[in-house]
Amino acid sequence: MTKRRLFLKKLAISGLGLGLSKQGMANSLSENNFSFLHLTDAHVRRKRQGNKGFEACVESVNKLDTKPDFIIFGGDQVFDGMYTEKEEYLDQLKVFSQVAEGFNLRTYHCLGNHDVFGRSSRRKTSPDDPDIGKKLYLDTFDLNQSYYSFNHKGWHFVVMDSLLEVESDHGPSQTHAFGKDQLEWLRFDLGKHHEMPTIIVTHIAAFNNIGQINSSPELLAMNHMVVTDTREFRQIIERHKVKAVLQGHSHIPEDYRYNNIWYITSQSVSAAWWGGNWKGYKPGYTLLNVNGEELTWNRIDFDWEAKLEPEDNLERERIKEYELFIEDQKRLKKEEIGQ
Repeated sequence: MTKRRLFLKKLAISGLGLGLSKQGMANSLSENNFSFLHLTDAHVRRKRQGNKGFEACVESVNKLDTKPDFIIFGGDQVFDGMYTEKEEYLDQLKVFSQVAEGFNLRTYHCLGNHDVFGRSSRRKTSPDDPDIGKKLYLDTFDLNQSYYSFNHKGWHFVVMDSLLEVESDHGPSQTHAFGKDQLEWLRFDLGKHHEMPTIIVTHIAAFNNIGQINSSPELLAMNHMVVTDTREFRQIIERHKVKAVLQGHSHIPEDYRYNNIWYITSQSVSAAWWGGNWKGYKPGYTLLNVNGEELTWNRIDFDWEAKLEPEDNLERERIKEYELFIEDQKRLKKEEIGQ
């Protein structure tokens, strides 16, 4: 078998975890191997019973045949801090933390854009509020800073902060970028661990294909779904032993391989912000398995029926539109196969 055929075979049976039962994965793990979870975009709040939806996620994780070593939360743990009242934002942090205790697993946190308080023109607080920014989030999760790294069983993990703080005409704001200081730190962090296989986590993606997914010619390749310094970031990580970059933000699962690095975007724990499925994807997360220096993964859905609020008319219309789309797809398929 040629090397290319061998690679394609591995991709077909393990790259996305297709064809692997959970029991089979459990049997394949040894003391030196491990699994972990990437849970992103939980957007927890009490409205739409998002706290109960997150409890359903906890239940799903706790039923896995293979107990993961840890969870990496990929950002947007709470519904929103950018344009939400401070008391509501703090309550969302509290509810998330309380429900997350049910995982009974070590957790690591990556910052999302909605986790930052008040850095938006739509803020519900004074531009002079001393709590504006990342401090409330960092304090909640006992983080000294918003980007960091750690090691686990011979692998190196880097958690990035993809929200660069800037000042704008309306006051404190943020842009989707790592920034020069963080990239300089990343260079030498990877250099220090250059012999270790590495996984990097970012909320805002380095690669995202939303323009093609939506068939939108107006949506530029470099848009709000991608960090603006993605090329600088990629050039750094391509010099080192980086196996994968885990991403969030779009709520749409994608797998993209470029220059021997996998860019893996997980679906959203909240799907459409607890307002139903998003683009056909149910609430879910990614289970990743490490075997030596090989990384495999599979997507896991969990069941949750949307509990919409009386004012959620837009969500009801979106759900109805998608249901009609699915029915039309079924009708067209029957027509095409002659039924």
